[in-house]
Amino acid sequence: MHFSIPSRSADQTTLPGSPSFKAKSRASSHRTGYAPSFFARLRSLILHPAPPLQSSTTPEKKRQSTRRTTVSVLVIAVFAVVAIFFTIMYVLFANIATLDPIGPRVVLVLGLDNTKYKDDYLAKIVENRKEYADAHGYGLYVRYVSDFKNLVHDVTKQGWQKLPLMRSAMQANPGSTYFWYLDQNAIIMNPNLDIESHITDVKRLNSLVLRDVPVVPPDSTIRTYRHVPADRMKFIIAQDHEGFQTGSFILKNEEYSWYVLDAWFDKLYQEYKFQKDEKGALEHLAQWHPTVLSKMAIIPQRIFNAYPNGVGESMYQDGDFVASLSGCDTPERSCLREFERLWDNRGRVVN
Repeated sequence: MHFSIPSRSADQTTLPGSPSFKAKSRASSHRTGYAPSFFARLRSLILHPAPPLQSSTTPEKKRQSTRRTTVSVLVIAVFAVVAIFFTIMYVLFANIATLDPIGPRVVLVLGLDNTKYKDDYLAKIVENRKEYADAHGYGLYVRYVSDFKNLVHDVTKQGWQKLPLMRSAMQANPGSTYFWYLDQNAIIMNPNLDIESHITDVKRLNSLVLRDVPVVPPDSTIRTYRHVPADRMKFIIAQDHEGFQTGSFILKNEEYSWYVLDAWFDKLYQEYKFQKDEKGALEHLAQWHPTVLSKMAIIPQRIFNAYPNGVGESMYQDGDFVASLSGCDTPERSCLREFERLWDNRGRVVN
C-alpha cells in the first residue's frame, strides 16, 4: 500500500518570514520607492488595519497537520495488522509437528537386518510387534537397516543405523507423542502392559527414575540429577552394569529429541571410534552436555530391557515386559536359538 503526503500549496511559499517573501518585499520596494512620509503610512495602518498574519494560514496548517496525523495512524495500523498476522502464523505453524492431531500417540520403531537373518525369523519379530501395537492402538514403523547404510560412517557398525531410523520414524509420524525403539533381537513378553501406564505416565516415571546414580556404572564422576521432575524428561533409557543399553529407549516428540538425535549421530562421534560405538557416544553426550542429561530418565533395566542371561537386577523374570537378547550375535551365542526358547513362552494379549 502506498501513502503520499500532499505537497505544499503555492500560498505557503510566500508566507511571511520565508526567503521568497523577503525577496518579493525587496523587489517591490526597489520598484516603488519609500512611502511619502511616516505619518501617511501610520494613518493608513490605523484606518485600514491588516488582518493577523496567521489568520489566512492557520486553517491550512490545521488541514496539513490532520493529514499527517491520519497518515501516521494508518501506517501504524498497517504495521500492527502485519505484526498480528505473522504472530498468528508463527503460533499455528512453528510447531506443526506437535500440533498435528493425526497419528497414534505411541509408535514402535523396528529395524530389520535382512542380510544376516532369514525371513521366517524376521516375520516372527514383526508379528510380535504388530500384535502388541494393535492391542493398544499404537503405530508400527518397520524398515530394513540397510536402507540407512549410506548415512553411517562405518556400515559394519549397525548400532549407528538406529539413529537415522528413529529420525525417519519421527518424520513419518509428526502427530505422535512417543517413539519406542526396540532392537530386532528382543521380544515383548508381556503385551498386556501399555507404554503409558507402565513407563511414561508422569507419576509412574517419577517413581522409576534412578536419581544420583553414576551415568556410567559403577563409578562415573557424573551422576544423574536429584531433583529434575519427571514431566521434564524426554529421553527414557536403561543401563546395565556396563552403561547405557541403546537396544530399548523412548523419545518424546519434542525439539529436545531432535537435537539429541542430531548430536548423537554427528559424524565426528562416528569417526571417533568409541569403544562401545553409539553407546559410548551417548554416554559422552550425557556426561559432558548437561542439556542432554537434564532431560534424560534412566530407569531400572527390567522395566523394558531385561536380559534372560543377565545377573541380579538385570535378569529377566516371568511377567517382565521385554526380554532382550543383547549381544546374542556373537560366535559364542545364537540369536535364533535364544529367540525360539523365548518365543514359545511369551505372553499373549488378553482381550
